[in-house]
Amino acid sequence: MRPEDLKSLEALNRRLWAYVEGEYHQAPHRGLDGQTPLDAWAARAGGVEYVGARADIEDLFLFEERRRVARDRTVSLHGVVFEVDANLVGKSVILRFDPERPRAAVQVFADGKRFPDASPVDTTANCFVRRNNAPVSLDGTRTCDAARTEPQPMPAPAAQLRLAELVGKPGPSVVDGKEVH
Repeated sequence: MRPEDLKSLEALNRRLWAYVEGEYHQAPHRGLDGQTPLDAWAARAGGVEYVGARADIEDLFLFEERRRVARDRTVSLHGVVFEVDANLVGKSVILRFDPERPRAAVQVFADGKRFPDASPVDTTANCFVRRNNAPVSLDGTRTCDAARTEPQPMPAPAAQLRLAELVGKPGPSVVDGKEVH
């Protein structure tokens, strides 16, 4: 090896590939019953399908997981919440993603069709989205109903107590707006 072959990684890689393609693939191997790696490849390569020039090679290696879309049109994937198309609320979807890029856009499929990619949720914007299905409180009333109606004044208490009465000290009381001793 010449000293200039060691000056950069690019030069070293060029030298390695020249060896692999020029010598290694051309020499007979005992493990291949005396065939060269190039001959062994050519004999078995008939079943290899080549990816077309238009295929996105990265899409072929994405991971897939199934999720159900929540009422707020979100899905959770490995601790990250993603927002999906509103038409998918309540449906089961297949998410295709790159596990090395946890906050990257995620491909979404449902009913055999591809939908717009899901993106990490903008929590600020998501909390202001109007939804058809308002949440219901424990007493059965819709929690959003109060926000949609005019504010009602609080009813006046029947009797007002003074701080002195609460701590046990004597003082005047107020009943129906009149001071009573």
